[in-house]
Parts: sequence; C-alpha cells; structure tokens
Amino acid sequence: MRKRRFYTCVAQALIFVCLSIFFLIQPLQSALQSGFNPDFDGSGVVDFPDFLQFADKFGFSRGDAAYEVRYDLNGDGEIAFNDFLLFVEHFGKSVFVDRDTEDIVRPTGELKPWDLSPIVSVESVRSMPTGTPVFLRTEFANGQLADLEMTFIQVVDDFLPPMPVYMVEASDPVLIQLGGIAQGMSGSPIFTEQGTWGAIAYGFSSQDSPPYYFFATPIEWVIGDKGVIPLTKRTATWRGSGISPLVIPLLGTGFNRISQSNDPSLLSEVMSAGKTQQHQSSFEAGRPLTVALMLGEVTIAALGTVSYLNGNRIYGFGHPMDGLGMVELPIIEAVVLGPISNLSAPFKFATLNQTVRGTLTEDRLPAVRGVLGEGPELIPVKSTYTFSSGYVLELTHRLATLDPYTTADLVAEALFSPLVNRVEDEPNHSVRVRTNISFVETDSILARSRLYAEPEGQLLSLIFNASADLGGILSQLMTRDDYAVQMREAEIHIDMLPESRFGKIVGVAADTIISAGSTLSVATSLRVGRREDREIEMAFSIPDTLPAGVYQLEVGSVATLGSDSAGGGGDPFGFFDPFGRDETLEDFFVRVNRIDENVILKARLTLSGEDSFFGDQNTDTIVSMEKDVDLFLEGSQMLRIYVVGN
Repeated sequence: MRKRRFYTCVAQALIFVCLSIFFLIQPLQSALQSGFNPDFDGSGVVDFPDFLQFADKFGFSRGDAAYEVRYDLNGDGEIAFNDFLLFVEHFGKSVFVDRDTEDIVRPTGELKPWDLSPIVSVESVRSMPTGTPVFLRTEFANGQLADLEMTFIQVVDDFLPPMPVYMVEASDPVLIQLGGIAQGMSGSPIFTEQGTWGAIAYGFSSQDSPPYYFFATPIEWVIGDKGVIPLTKRTATWRGSGISPLVIPLLGTGFNRISQSNDPSLLSEVMSAGKTQQHQSSFEAGRPLTVALMLGEVTIAALGTVSYLNGNRIYGFGHPMDGLGMVELPIIEAVVLGPISNLSAPFKFATLNQTVRGTLTEDRLPAVRGVLGEGPELIPVKSTYTFSSGYVLELTHRLATLDPYTTADLVAEALFSPLVNRVEDEPNHSVRVRTNISFVETDSILARSRLYAEPEGQLLSLIFNASADLGGILSQLMTRDDYAVQMREAEIHIDMLPESRFGKIVGVAADTIISAGSTLSVATSLRVGRREDREIEMAFSIPDTLPAGVYQLEVGSVATLGSDSAGGGGDPFGFFDPFGRDETLEDFFVRVNRIDENVILKARLTLSGEDSFFGDQNTDTIVSMEKDVDLFLEGSQMLRIYVVGN
C-alpha cells in the first residue's frame, strides 16, 4: 500500500508539471464537444481543484473501491495516462455547452428552508390562483439537491378521475435550458411554504420548445390517504389524451452495445450506468428512489425520485413503474451525476450502489410505495464460466421475483451478458451449457446439458442461441396453464470450447449383404469443420430369427431419427410442441433434461417398404444402437441391407 501511494504521489507531481507547461501555451476557453466533463467540482472551469480530484483517482481501475467512472474520461475502465491527456487538453478552459454560446445555467444550491412534511390538500390547492410559484425538489448534479421553480396553472379533474392532477409550467431557467423535466425526476415533490402538494408525474407526449407543461399527482393520492385507483383503470386513462407518464429510465451496469442491440426485450432499453462505492446521502424527498430488478456485475434498476417520507414508509414516482400491484423489489442506492439534455428527452445520468436499503411493496397507478429497512428475498443465480484458455470465472447475481417472461430474460441476461463482454466474436468455437435450477413448487430440477455448435462456430452467435434456448425453456416452465412454477435458485456452468464441434454426416459404409445372426459393422464418416476427418465405428448383432429380406440402414443423430424410448422426441432444443401430447410437470422435466440428442449418433435397421409382405412383422426399428460422439450432428445417410437366411 505504501509503495502504491508513493507512485501515486510521484504521478501527481509529474502531472502537475505537465499541466503547468500546458496551461501556459493553451487558450483559456473552449466548448467541450465530447461526452465527458473534466470540470469535476462544477465550478465552470477546469482548474487546479479539478486536478487534485483527478490525481487522487489516478491509477485506479474498474473493480477498485476508489474507482469512479466520472474520472475515467475515455471510458476504458482505467484512470490512466490517456485520461490524463484528455484532462490536460481542457485544463484552464471554461466549460460551457455550445447552445447559442450561453453558459450552462446551474441551480444556486440554496434550498428553501421550508418543512416538506405537511400535506397540502387538494381543496387547498384549488383555492390557489393561477401563477402561484411552486417548487420542485430533485437531486440535480453531483449528489446535490436543487429547488427549481414551477408555476401553478390549474387543477385538472377529467384526466384520471376520481383522482385530480395539478398542471404546472416549468419556469426555472435550468429546466427551460434542459428541455423540461428529465427522465428520472418522476416523483420529485412539488411544494410551497405550506408543505408538499404532490409528485411530478406526467407530461405531454411531445414538447419541443417552451413553455413546458407537466402534471403532478396529489400527495394525498401518492401516500394512499384518498384510496387507490384500480389497475384496470390504467388501460383507459391517458390513451389518446396526448399526456403520458414521465419515463422511468432503466439504468444498467455490465452491458455493451452488442448485447443490447441483439436483445428485443425491455433490456434493450437499458441505459448504461456506472457502479459507485459512494453511498446515497439520504432518502429524503427529492433524493433518488432506485428499484432494482437484478444485482451483480449486471445490475438493472429503475430510477425515479422520492416524493415523501413518513418514518420508514417511502413513496415515489408519482405514477406506476409497471402496474404490477403488490411486489417485493429491492430499493438500492444511486448518486445522480447530472442531467443530460437530449434531442428526444432529457434524462438523469446516475451511478448505482448495490446496497439494498429497503423493499418496494406496491406498484399502483397513483405511485409506488415501500418500506426502508430490510430488503426482500432475492433469487441467487451463480454462473461458472470456463474460457477456452482454461481460465475459470465465478459470478453471482440476485434477481427480484417478477413476471415469468421478465424473470426468464433476466436469468439469461445475468448469465450471458458477462460472457459477451469478455469474448471476441471468434470462429471455430462451441459452447456447452449445463444447468441446475430449482423451483419453489416442485422437487424436480432443471438439469440440462446442451452443446451449441455451428459450421463456422461464431462465438457470439452461439452465445445468443444458448441465451434464447434457456430463456424459452424457463418461460414455458413458469407460464404453464396447469402448474406454473417459480424459480428458487440457479447454478449454471458455461464452457467455451476452442473448436467447432459441428459434424455433418457425409457417408456410411457397411456390408450390404449379411446373414441373420451375424454382426453388422457400420462406419460413419463425419465432416468436422471444412474437412472429412472423423470416422465413427459401431456394430450390432442381427437376430438369428430375422426373416430374410430387404432392410434399410439409417444413420443420424437421435434428434434426427427419434428415440426408441417412450416419449422420445426429435427436438434438439427441447422446445414444447403445442400440437404434441399432454404432459405432466414431471414429464416436462424428463423431456427437457434428457441428454442432448444432437450429440448422440444412432444407427437403426428397419424393414424396407417393399418387403412389408411379412404380415405382422413390425416395420419400425428392428435393431439399433447409439453412441455419444460429443458433436452437434447434422444430416443422415441410408443404405440398403439384404439379409439372407442361415
């Protein structure tokens, strides 16, 4: 530790010397055109205090407790010399956004000294004249609260009856410059000297220029003093009115562009965020209210704002998160770095701290509600990755209990997103996935072993196939009409194999004339990769009671030819056939847990159609054998075999 601190101090001194020289030869003002901001203290100038903050973080990388993403200016996961060069480039310069050459307008940081705990009733608000100044409190930048001025317009009764809403106009210069209320501000309290009026919740679907109008849910409805609105009301409320709930952004860590662009689910909407060791300062009104769906390297959480706090009871968002009703979701911490103006909609940029601080218990139309303190029970998902180099990595995620489809998506994301982030899309690979997943309602285990291989073996394609396969199986299992189950915990092993285990059956050789009671030897040629390089030998005895005649020898995978066992199927992925037989829950597990049939080579002898005159002779399999070849097999071959009598 002393040695590291010594090198850090040396680095700080060298950085300062370079900055001093650079400062003398550079102009003092520049507009920052990039996505980073080296003005760490928000003073408007990149100066020596910013240098001290940067130098203190120099040398740390992602995974270190002291690492903070805002000092990682090039976003490569390490606060190193390339970040220093970017910092030096803007040292001594004023920071402003190139918008009509105006400097960024920032909140003053002076909060109103008023008590927000009193509740202002709807009747009191009705008596307020149009134009009354009200204020919105929200965490704005660098974890600082800000009180931003709004103007009261009117009470609207016909938008969400029986609940009224308050129409307000964004009059603060900060909000006007930002482009209105930012995503993530849902639930920010609206208040005056008399107390809290409500929680900001709705806006017009398209507001491209001032004036910006918004709507707030009365605080009496937020905390439930006036009752609740049925979930069915949601379908007929704002549809067609041009007014919609403010977007609650989904923030996520551990994502990358590739994984998101290939994901058609809600996870494709996740905005990248960083992790932080910094703790949320409090859960008072205006602070972030962050509800996690998954915790771990891949963390996904919905970001809103606390509207009201009463003891350990917490209220926020001002509108539903997803209208789920009674829930048990973890409340975690977040620190807002600042709002970002965007052409479509401004949004809050925040970092996530996975410390669980409470449980969200209700997700209804007026607002979300929860309790600070103990968090909910979460589903543990442990994944073990064995890379082609031999390196082994273990990760554990924790999932909230949600609807089956979302849960299945989250499981697949927890398992495969860390993998996508760590591998190149190299050819000539295979992926094996082994599962051990238990469920609350049954003692049966989802214990599958599947090999995923393609002719070229593109690694990312195989990973996405495996993800879709596992997600599909879990969705079927948890949405059954007769006996849906809920996942208890999961342990999954994912092995990346440094060769393409994909074989095509290109030839089969055997004696075409044999005697009943003799042994039939079969040699199957496989093309693995681009060359024919493997021969599989099998042999089975021909019954001496077998009538003479013409028979057909078929060679292929069990998935292609079908299993001789009862209930066998030819589906390589185990997907449920909606036109197939009815099956019990136990039957389902037996079917999907069966050994991967695409890696089992099968040879079978059947009676040829032209010799069907043998009366009651079964024209199905006469004799067969199977062999595990650990290859994903494609294709089949046939030979005619003449059986002669003894």
